[in-house]
Amino acid sequence: MVEQAVRPIVEAIVAGAPNGWTHAVLHGRAGRGGTGVTGGYSRHEENWNTGLPNPYEELMALAERLREDRGWEPASLEIQCRPSGEYRLVAFNDAISRVTGMSSGFQVVLDPDYRLPQPGRHQEPGTGAPAGDPELAVARFRAYLERRAAILGHSEELPPPATAAAIEEAERRLGRRLPPDLRALYLIADGDGIGYENRYLFQGNAWLSLESMVAECTEWGSGERPWYGWDLEWEAVVFDATPADTVRRCGGHPGWLRFGSSEDGNFLAVDTAPARDGRPGQIIRTGRDYDEGPTYVADSVTSLLGHYLELLDQGAYEKDGDHLHLLEPDHDPAPQQLIGGDVPDEVRPPSRRSTSTTSPASSTSPRSPPPLASAACTSTAPPPPICHPCANCPSSPCGSPSPQAI
Repeated sequence: MVEQAVRPIVEAIVAGAPNGWTHAVLHGRAGRGGTGVTGGYSRHEENWNTGLPNPYEELMALAERLREDRGWEPASLEIQCRPSGEYRLVAFNDAISRVTGMSSGFQVVLDPDYRLPQPGRHQEPGTGAPAGDPELAVARFRAYLERRAAILGHSEELPPPATAAAIEEAERRLGRRLPPDLRALYLIADGDGIGYENRYLFQGNAWLSLESMVAECTEWGSGERPWYGWDLEWEAVVFDATPADTVRRCGGHPGWLRFGSSEDGNFLAVDTAPARDGRPGQIIRTGRDYDEGPTYVADSVTSLLGHYLELLDQGAYEKDGDHLHLLEPDHDPAPQQLIGGDVPDEVRPPSRRSTSTTSPASSTSPRSPPPLASAACTSTAPPPPICHPCANCPSSPCGSPSPQAI
């Protein structure tokens, strides 16, 4: 019953209350995507005291009960309670709901079944050949295991290999063929987990067994973007990956086969349906924290294993007990891409920004990144400034914010 699900939440509120409180109010929203709460405690006529607990498990249990009893997903809640334990619950599922998090306020959802368009569904498909090489992938994988064993002081136990029949059955259920190099690895070991213990061979990601991979790709709807309700969806625009036109601009796609899991809702996946300039079998990151779109990682499992060997050669790793963590070097931010309109080779800055006539080439230090060729800036006399999108300048010459790359 709903009452039984509410009582643990009230007990948590009472247990966390400050001295002298008179009543508390919790505003929340809970569903399959998680929970969010606001509110606080009141002491007589004093202002609200924040610090209200977020009893996650109890709120999720209440949300499940409301989903079963009323069909509400998600549910909005208001719980008022007093030190005596007396409480009042108001739960509803309506077009108007409270938004919590970085963008607080209220939202109105006129069509709860509407989803933002996924431009990647209509992108031109890739025609490139796979970059993976199954024989080289096997050689690199075995070398990778040997290098890890030398560092750890012992070899790592892996599950038995998958059979060819098991791989074919997994491919049938997936409706997709595995890339040949990943297929070859499953003939060495069926993932890297024994029981509940994983070796996290793919840089902090557990290598999933065939059965787990099929489950992630079929039972949990990998063909769709993660759906957390309109609290997050209304501003979740999917951007292009870098390099451009390699990965489809989608939050999820049936051709993304999740074979590695960081166990927090994020995944490594082989992309069997790349965009125009991508390659079948390329590696991407996708999942809960990739609302703005997937991230390109490598052109194949084969190349990814080669990168891991390079990191070991460079000593870019940390040993933590019985586990090994590969360390990626710091990278410069991904280059911005200007889309739309022709940008001239030279853009005049306003006279107040510079009084020098030195060209950018002569003023650039060895440590400074070279200016973008499409947005170089030189200084001339003070004619009226011309406004152009310039990704290198903090603001446009007219003083308005610079256009952002989209």
